[in-house]
Amino acid sequence: MPQVAVRGLPEDVHLKLKESARRNHRSLNREIVARLTASVHSNQVDAQALLERIRRQRESLGPIDLNDDLIKELRDAGRR
Repeated sequence: MPQVAVRGLPEDVHLKLKESARRNHRSLNREIVARLTASVHSNQVDAQALLERIRRQRESLGPIDLNDDLIKELRDAGRR
């Protein structure tokens, strides 16, 4: 397995990584490897396709008339 040295790591980043490693019950090295792996394998979002899905969903809902009375009613509904 390849070895990599990281130089010039800011102290605050180092401390945050150490704290995150502690919370995740990992060594600092395993924390860094986990984060790098996640960033390399992260899913790319097709922004145009997502916006189109949102537009279609919004159109299917139709217009929503939000007036002051309805907003107050919805706000207070969970407080009873």
